Amino acid sequence: MSSNPAQKHLLHLELAKLLEAGFGIRQAIATILRTKPPGDQAALLAGVDASIAAGKSISDAFSAGTGVTDLERSIIGAGERGGRMAQAFRHLADYYEMLARTRRQAARAMVQPLVLIHMGVFLAVVPFGLIAGKGWGEILLSGAVTLGLLYGGLIAVWVLVRMALAAAPGNAAVDSLINRIPTIGGARRAMAMARFTRVYHTGLLAGLSMSETVSISLDATQSGVLREAGRDLLITAETGGPLGPVFARNDAFPPAFARSYETAEEAGGLDHDLARWAKYYQEDAVQRVQVAAATIPKVIYALILIFVAWKIISFFLGYYSLLDHIEDYGSDPPEE
Repeated sequence: MSSNPAQKHLLHLELAKLLEAGFGIRQAIATILRTKPPGDQAALLAGVDASIAAGKSISDAFSAGTGVTDLERSIIGAGERGGRMAQAFRHLADYYEMLARTRRQAARAMVQPLVLIHMGVFLAVVPFGLIAGKGWGEILLSGAVTLGLLYGGLIAVWVLVRMALAAAPGNAAVDSLINRIPTIGGARRAMAMARFTRVYHTGLLAGLSMSETVSISLDATQSGVLREAGRDLLITAETGGPLGPVFARNDAFPPAFARSYETAEEAGGLDHDLARWAKYYQEDAVQRVQVAAATIPKVIYALILIFVAWKIISFFLGYYSLLDHIEDYGSDPPEE
């Protein structure tokens, strides 16, 4: 299945709607296939249908498909075991809608910085090249080299970022370092908590054991910090103890969430409380991405201004240095 969050949102939403309407899973799949979905989704659904017909469980059938994430496996598996498949797909639809929105906002946020970068190179290279008496060929070559170095640096940064993000789910130190980045770190923490609370809520509704619910929820966070912090939760869940005090004394989980969990656990209202927190963190993640989308262009704009200012200063320093040499030469002519 495609990794495109927008397509995943639509697929899970259609499955949720049909199951809520009383369709069986195979009947729902047949209905969606008649609407001619994208090729990769059609292949996944056809494979799932064939696997179910062969006697496999729904979760095993989906797990065998390509492009199915651990989050999808966890929520579909929990939903099947608890007889709440429609709600499981609804959770996935909501999550991937959030992811699609944040990615669209991030993509739109990068358009202006890219335009500013090219404008900055133009302002730094062309005017000063003309003032210095350079030809257009030399100016264009200088601009191309500058852009090449710039894009090379951006690609190197992108590769490092991808490596760090890939390591973060299993490395608490890397995850913590990324989470300290202003605006971006906050959005990542909110998304990790959104995944945690959504899977946790699904596990509770499905009637899974607390240890299994905690385990699959921590795996779904894709956060090394939360996974490491969750070891105490797993130990307590396996012994049957209350989890509220463990959340409360663990700095990795937001204090407001920890307090709310503890009181909800005492009152017996965890299912409603987790549903509320899942919605809250989903909205919080979207808002934080919006803030990051508004901040990144401003930062790049400031860097471009610094770059242009540096080019202006460099040019005039070179110009005045040349004048000094001319004056020195004029005051002390060479001997004949």
